[in-house]
Amino acid sequence: MSVDSGPRKVALAHEPQYGVLDLAEGRSLDLYEFVGEGDYAELVERRRVALEHELLDGRVRYVCEKCRKAMVLRSIPANKNTENRFYLKHRFKSEDCGGTRGLSHDAICAMRYGNTKEGAAHKLYKSIIASSIAADATFRNTDVESHWVDADGVRWRQPDVQAECNGVRVALEVQLSTTFLHVIAQRQSFYRRNLGRLIWFFRDLDIAEFRQAEDDIFYSNNRNAFHVSPATLERSQREGRFAMDCAWHEPRLVDGAIVDARIQDTVYFDQLQFDVSAVGAPRAYYFDYDRARAVLDDQLRRQVEEDQRKAREAVDAPLRQLMESMVQGYADGPDSAASWDNVSDRFGRRGFDLPDHFYYNDGLFPILQAAYSAKEGRPVACRQTHLIQLANTLFNSYKRSLLVFSVMMRHYDRAELLLSRGNKEEWLKKVGKYHAGWLNGDPQFAPDRRYDDLLAFLFPEAADKLRMQPSELISKRRR
Repeated sequence: MSVDSGPRKVALAHEPQYGVLDLAEGRSLDLYEFVGEGDYAELVERRRVALEHELLDGRVRYVCEKCRKAMVLRSIPANKNTENRFYLKHRFKSEDCGGTRGLSHDAICAMRYGNTKEGAAHKLYKSIIASSIAADATFRNTDVESHWVDADGVRWRQPDVQAECNGVRVALEVQLSTTFLHVIAQRQSFYRRNLGRLIWFFRDLDIAEFRQAEDDIFYSNNRNAFHVSPATLERSQREGRFAMDCAWHEPRLVDGAIVDARIQDTVYFDQLQFDVSAVGAPRAYYFDYDRARAVLDDQLRRQVEEDQRKAREAVDAPLRQLMESMVQGYADGPDSAASWDNVSDRFGRRGFDLPDHFYYNDGLFPILQAAYSAKEGRPVACRQTHLIQLANTLFNSYKRSLLVFSVMMRHYDRAELLLSRGNKEEWLKKVGKYHAGWLNGDPQFAPDRRYDDLLAFLFPEAADKLRMQPSELISKRRR
């Protein structure tokens, strides 16, 4: 008993010299499209044998793109179990036709485009569009297959249907077959240059099954596709508005990612928006995909940033608490030295280069002491009791930390508390002195800026003020 080897993947013997024109659908097919994706048995029965029977019955459907004579599917002599060998040829020998051999690329495009326009399906589609327009009183000067002359008076196009709507000229093009991208782009460029509106109509609205030419139009048309049918024509005539079916992608945020949902509905020409895309393609659309996508992109970006902020905060918050505990609990001795080693190591892994030691005469010590004292509303890392005492110490011995002290005291609104325990007039004289020192560039009052990044990390809510120049801070306060 013999066993069938199963479905056979059909490949081709060679690239065809030309394709075939499907008269029934008015579109050109290359050999790959003609053969289709069925198995070997389907190819033999439904393409090869069926085609011969159609020709015997006088039904000619597939013809040469150039000479319009009947085409058949033949095979080269080869072992059918090992070779894939099918190709298209004229039914009868044709000495005067070489297919597309020798033709320029533009000539092939023009021939196939012309073939498409002459198909029965194409003519029917154009008649539905024209009849739909005729039902809508906002349209006038409707023409089918007439010239649209370029502004230069030399070049021209011949849209399937053209009309005027509210004084604006509109080209309505039918896309039923595969079209080279440069042909599509040429037509888009022509109508943009001539300030005309352009709307494409598709064979169907099954976006997932769009061919490349349909994808080229769909994605450059703000992801909207249009289709007319006898049903939409009846609706146009009933309501006096040009109706059409529209399918579009609608972006949605699902589980942290943007996915496109396919939506379809019947819409009206007066509901469409017309513009030119960023790449220069005239567009007609019902749903503004770009705008909706931009909103979701921004929402997703903000969500990602918030997630990143939370992730950083989960790491940074314990570090901030570690430093605050270190400064508030500081007592000169071996224990503080060991604690500082831990602080320095952990902050080093976060990217901060801290001094090896933490003590009074180090530049970082008075800066952090000033900042955390302002936050606590009392002196920290020392035996002093009142903020005015610390303020005088900073002025007398650590003038370079006065900017941080001034910023943080104002940030935490400690002015009244500061002045309640000391001589107000004497302190205001000192304030005047270090303000003058800042404005005059006195080096003894120059802020120590080595730790600006660390301060911004420890006090993010006051980061902008901590990075200010003293003169800028004074000017802002005076205003």
